[in-house]
Amino acid sequence: MISPFMYGGIMLPNVSIDLNKFATVACDQFTSDISYWEKLGETVGSSPSALRITYPEIFLNDEPEKRIAAISKAMREYLNDGVFEEIYAPAVVVDRSTPYTKSRLGLVAAINLDAYTTDGESIIRATEAVVKDRVPPRVEIRKGCPLELPHIMLLCEDKDGLLVETAYESRGKKLYDFELNMNGGHIKGYEVEDISTVERAVHKLTSLSEQKYGKPFLFAVGDGNHSLAAAKKLHEEMPNERNKYALVEIVNVCGNGVTFHPIHRLAQVKNPTDFIKYMQSKTRSLPRKATLLHDNIEYGYNLPPDAVDGVELVQRLIDEYGCESIDYIHGDEQLKMLSVKDKIGVKLYAPAKDELFATVAKRGRLPKKTFSIGEGEEKRYYLEARKIV
Repeated sequence: MISPFMYGGIMLPNVSIDLNKFATVACDQFTSDISYWEKLGETVGSSPSALRITYPEIFLNDEPEKRIAAISKAMREYLNDGVFEEIYAPAVVVDRSTPYTKSRLGLVAAINLDAYTTDGESIIRATEAVVKDRVPPRVEIRKGCPLELPHIMLLCEDKDGLLVETAYESRGKKLYDFELNMNGGHIKGYEVEDISTVERAVHKLTSLSEQKYGKPFLFAVGDGNHSLAAAKKLHEEMPNERNKYALVEIVNVCGNGVTFHPIHRLAQVKNPTDFIKYMQSKTRSLPRKATLLHDNIEYGYNLPPDAVDGVELVQRLIDEYGCESIDYIHGDEQLKMLSVKDKIGVKLYAPAKDELFATVAKRGRLPKKTFSIGEGEEKRYYLEARKIV
């Protein structure tokens, strides 16, 4: 079995950096809400910040070559100026509270990309198909930048809390403890001193998954499918020791702090009334009630009983209709706010989290953007970093 981890090499902002301004939410959030990013920019001001060394997807079509060059330049300046310092712990264990959950534990370490496949039965598996045009910019960023800052979250199926929870119980020195900006909650990070407990848990969970699913299935990608796919692609194009790994946070899908939410669709169309009638007519015979949103009015449509089948059907209907554009929205309030004028909100359901591993083991990758871990504000904030080529 390929070892799934590489320990060490983790960097953090030095003690003089204002972490409240440095840490920023995952780049694939609030992709239709420019006001979020404008307010974040005002909050950060001129302070060192992950906002300057990541690429929010809302700006994907805004001079990408210029933005990627600026990100690479800022990363090199941060390294030269000593903004980042390497810690000497092999891994970091975090405790995150949000407005929606009291505690979500995570283990930050680098995973071996040889143990991960985007469409196979490896021990680390993609859970969803990707939006094709969102991978190339991430490959280009990774190719030209000296650092990675991950928002990737991997899920483990660990009912007994052998991995993340045990690492937290034996945690060492506190590394950080601060309030996150933009309603992100609070986060604490600690050194993991005894890596042997992690290794024992990995072997145990790998064995249990093989017994349950026929083949080892240790981790499923919960968030950051596109970032991990980009890291894998670059590793295949430019194989070397640094590109072989990607920094991630591992969380226990069985933990109380992990909740699954749907990722809704926001369809831009020329004729909203025609689109609403189209969705209603195509789903009239299905049993599960769902909602379309437009200008603060709710319209009913229907879905299959299974949440994954519902996502697959809606994506196919949207693609066949030929919308002007499609965006993927986290959160009911965000969807309601954005569903105005020529944009229609299409609400969906999330699959049950306790069925994720069994579903992926049985049917392979789910449709793109099937589920989300938590609300938009609960997504991973960029903080830990690692040197890459």
